[in-house]
Amino acid sequence: MIIGEAIVIIAQRRQRHDPYGIDEYLYVWAGPQDKSLGGKDSLFVISLAGTEYGQVVNIVATPYAGIEPHHCRVSLDKKVLGCGGLLSPLVSGPSVVFFDISNPRVPKMVDAAKVQQPQYSAFADEFITTPDGGFLATMMGSSTGGSPGRVVKYDKNFNLLGEYPTNVDGLTGFNPHAVTRTTVRLWDMSDMSISETIDASALGVNGPMDAVPIAETGAFYFGGGNGNVYYLDSAGSAPHTPVVAWDSLFGSTDRSSAGCIIYSFRSGTRLLVSSYVRNQVQLLDTTNPKQPKLLDILQFPTGAGAHVVRLSEDESFGAVATYFLDETLLNGLVRLPGDRTVRMFFLNDKASKFVVPNPGKSVIDFKTLMGAQGKFQPHGVAIL
Repeated sequence: MIIGEAIVIIAQRRQRHDPYGIDEYLYVWAGPQDKSLGGKDSLFVISLAGTEYGQVVNIVATPYAGIEPHHCRVSLDKKVLGCGGLLSPLVSGPSVVFFDISNPRVPKMVDAAKVQQPQYSAFADEFITTPDGGFLATMMGSSTGGSPGRVVKYDKNFNLLGEYPTNVDGLTGFNPHAVTRTTVRLWDMSDMSISETIDASALGVNGPMDAVPIAETGAFYFGGGNGNVYYLDSAGSAPHTPVVAWDSLFGSTDRSSAGCIIYSFRSGTRLLVSSYVRNQVQLLDTTNPKQPKLLDILQFPTGAGAHVVRLSEDESFGAVATYFLDETLLNGLVRLPGDRTVRMFFLNDKASKFVVPNPGKSVIDFKTLMGAQGKFQPHGVAIL
């Protein structure tokens, strides 16, 4: 397992399923840009079946507005969707929100009274599934917005099992996903403790964002916050040293990247890399994990952006949320709105090319979707 300043990753097997089953849905977790217009932070249910493909078939509004919906993830038993509110503490909302998706077309928000919120940490980012149907989630800061953050663990019944590490004496700079950090941390999952802290500043790492296991090899990729994707092999004893595997900016001297979200295929031989500043998703052949090769690019219009990218369980269908963050609550610190769309795609049988068979139905525009409630900001996507 690896934690950068952004992420928690557990290598696990993902089972294949029928991508064309009639109960296939895309969930989008989004909130209103201007909450004064009456919009609520909401879960959007999009059908992927037949003639309904690309249609919003349900919207589950929460009582909240302004928690800044962030990442989300479907539990391994496919009964729960875990979602984060990035800026919840600024509006007295919950950092962690769960939805019951046992009826996937008609999700229900789990009563907030049943969900214990973290005591020492907040500013939720990524959710990762655990084998028992629960989740790990990274909290990017303390409950007051300072340091350190934590990794929190929930069981399948929404019980908060702990906030880790439990002993933070002397722990500095631990804000999972903080944009100015330079360290990556390996964890011992048996006791949820940090086993190694790797200072990657000499490699240019500045705000690492997202990490993924490479099959079950014990190696990982992580985004360095500088346009590079790094390879880290956790085998053997410390120290472990990451190496640059891929430059998503193709040698540009301007290393402003707005981070990248990555997805490694089950086989370990393919990798998706989103590039916000290049408005694209890159498809890589990672048969040689230290020397990936570019297979294809899914290019979006100038200014569209590209952030969270997810695939279906059989890895034949995917979706990209182009919105990153555009927040007045942060005094304009982050202005990366993209074009506020979710863009859907398929991959060919060899997973070597992007395919968009029906472009007109493959873009969901959250700038206009909610009418008088104004623009919505789609960040989290998950596919069931």
